[in-house]
Order: sequence, then C-alpha cells, then structure tokens
Amino acid sequence: MKKIIQVGTGDFGLTWLEILRDDPHVDIVAVVDVAKENLEKARRIMDVKTINYYENHLEAFEKETADIAVVITPPQTRGQITLDALKHDFHVFMEKPLAHTKETADDLFELAKKYQQHVVVSQNYRYRPEIQAIKQAVEQEVVGPIEYVEWNFQRASKFGGWRDNYQEIILEDMSIHHFDLLRYILGKNANTIYAKSMRPSWSWFQGNPTASVLIDMEGIHVNYFASWVTSGPETSWNGECKLYGRQGIIALIDDRPMIIKPNGEEQSLSLPEMEKQDRAFSINEMITAIEEGREPSNVVSDNIYSFQMVSASLESIKLKREIDLKKNL
Repeated sequence: MKKIIQVGTGDFGLTWLEILRDDPHVDIVAVVDVAKENLEKARRIMDVKTINYYENHLEAFEKETADIAVVITPPQTRGQITLDALKHDFHVFMEKPLAHTKETADDLFELAKKYQQHVVVSQNYRYRPEIQAIKQAVEQEVVGPIEYVEWNFQRASKFGGWRDNYQEIILEDMSIHHFDLLRYILGKNANTIYAKSMRPSWSWFQGNPTASVLIDMEGIHVNYFASWVTSGPETSWNGECKLYGRQGIIALIDDRPMIIKPNGEEQSLSLPEMEKQDRAFSINEMITAIEEGREPSNVVSDNIYSFQMVSASLESIKLKREIDLKKNL
C-alpha cells in the first residue's frame, strides 16, 4: 500500500479522489486545493477523519509522510507542483498533458532527470480493453504491416472554466490522448506534422476547437481529425480509427474493435480480460512498478514524445508549414 497526497480536487479531481478512495492499494493521507469549496466537496467524498486537508501544497508536502503526490490541477500549475513534490522525495503521478507550454514541458523533462523519484503522466486511454485488442492485432500483423491510418474524433463538449479560453483547445487539452494512442498502438514516434485548425460559427469556445493534422509516424501516414463542437453524431472518447494493411483494416468503431476485410466483411476482435482498467490501471501500474523496483509506463521521458506531437501541431498552425520533429523539437 502506498501513501498518497492528492493535489487538486476540482470536478475532475473529485472523480480521481473516488478512484483512489476505493483502491485497496492506496492510503490517502492528505488532500490539497486552493479553493475551500473544493476541499469541502472532498471531505464529503472521503468522510474519513484521519485525512488532513490543506490549501497550500507546500504545507502538505512539508508536514505529511507519503510515497506519491497525485497532481490533478490545471496544466499551468502542474510543473511547479511536480518539482516541489520531487524536492520533498515524492514520486509524482500527474494528469495529462505534461504541461501548458513546450518550454515548461522541456524544463520539467530535464529537471526530472536529477531525481530518483518517478514522474508518471496519466495516459489512461491505453488501458482499455478495446485499445489493448487493437494494439495486439497490430503487433500480430493480422492485416499485414500498417501503412496508413485514419483517426476521427467528434464530440460536443461544454466544460466552462479555463478550457473555454484556450486558443487551440482541442489540440492543447484532448488530442494528447489520441496522439499517445497512435504512438502506443503503432510503436512508433512522429517524424513530421502539418496541422490546421478553425472555429466553427456555432462554437462556444473562444479559440479553435476543430483541427486536422497530417502525421508521418516513421513512414506510416496518419490523417487525424478532431472537433469538440460537432453538429453531428458523437464518437466515443477514444474516437474512431481505421488502420490499413494489405489484407484489410483493423478498426475501432463505437468502441468495438474489429477486422474489416477487403470485401467489407467484419470480424470482431476479442476483448482481453483486465482486472483493472483505465485510470485505476494507470495508478496501479505505477504502484506496482515502484514495489518491483522497475520504471513505470508513461514516465516523463516517454510521454515527452506524445507532448511533442501537440507542440509540433501548435507550431505548425502558427507557422503555416510542416514541422520536422527531428529538427525543430
């Protein structure tokens, strides 16, 4: 069992608190949030007198004995909180994206090298049965080697708060999931990226919530499209993808993994059994890795490549040209 301090109990943070509360491998010793009303909500969820509550994360880090700091705050604050946790000898488990800017992400990547503690970024979409089925089919080359990919994500999401003010909200806050899945499923990193974005007239976001991105994943061509203001049917949060090989398509449609043969015949892929999934799996992967003395999945040294895809997309939009990640990042 690992002792945990959770920093951040906004709406999403509260859902994390419930996951940690119900995990037998976790002992929450302290909860931190700058807003008193968020701490009150956390108290009601936990209903445990032995947990201490703080409005300042440094005070919590100095007073509490813990193994892991779980950081569920907006991207603008994650970097400093993570660094403070490392200085207090805590491992860090943080929400994605790694940071708000490329500069902050690069700084955190370099600083993390100086500490023995692990910094892990939650990429929970990897740990879903349907994604595991797709990855296994790709690795087994059931349709031959993958040569090109279509990925389509469509939601009509109204969050409010800080997300509404981002210039490139879909790329800055959501696409990191899909970019990370591309790396995970294909086992490759991006070479080049060309991106364009726009704001539909009906958008409730101030910035651009719709984007197209062309990606070269070490020779595999990827056509990625995403929108958070769709006026049509929504996809799942995974989105829908088709991975093309010589003998057909490996596809995820409505979260159903399948093979589509050249004649159009569909063959469902079996879902692997997983004792834990999604976010519960991701935090337990870190806990298990610490106990086994190995490096966890999604450490910052790996996740930086997913974050670089976001950074390159933003740079491409700004410069209106293709970005070579090998040269520019």
